[in-house]
Amino acid sequence: MDDNLDTVVLHNELAYHDVLPVQWQPRERALTRFELSGLEESNLLLLQAHVALEDHSPAEDSGVLAGEIARLDLKLNLVLQLLAKLVLKERTPPPTTIQFNALGASWTAVGVAPVAGTHGLLRIYLRGSLPQPLDLPAEVTGVEGSVVRFQFGELSEPVAELIQRLAFLRHRRDVAGARKARSA
Repeated sequence: MDDNLDTVVLHNELAYHDVLPVQWQPRERALTRFELSGLEESNLLLLQAHVALEDHSPAEDSGVLAGEIARLDLKLNLVLQLLAKLVLKERTPPPTTIQFNALGASWTAVGVAPVAGTHGLLRIYLRGSLPQPLDLPAEVTGVEGSVVRFQFGELSEPVAELIQRLAFLRHRRDVAGARKARSA
């Protein structure tokens, strides 16, 4: 069994691969230190929430406390979904194929592709129930047809680690799904 068929690699690192709403926002000036700090905090909280949702294993829960936590989790998820519907109503870009890790991204542009050498923010909407996008400062390093490649600016270590963990969790889930499909 060759599990390498299920592996997505970008910049020689494991990458997260999905079809998600993605948006490019070109910027004429560099982000200020204050703006970068705000993005960093926002991205860190978003990634922590997303990793927690991806990594949650209900089979490991047991007991009365776990049942109460599951009820609270269900209520919180409902509130997040309602908030997301209100916030994102007609604001999310169309979903497209994207691969990304802590170093950069590659995605299929919908509409006009950005120009190589452009700096800006790559906005990735990771989950419909989390209305906030992952905003990553980036530079367009190449455009081939509608496929656009980006290199990210310096990400903090915690954000980079969470992106890599997210890529690993997605890879692990995809490999498990592929094995299950082959054994069925």
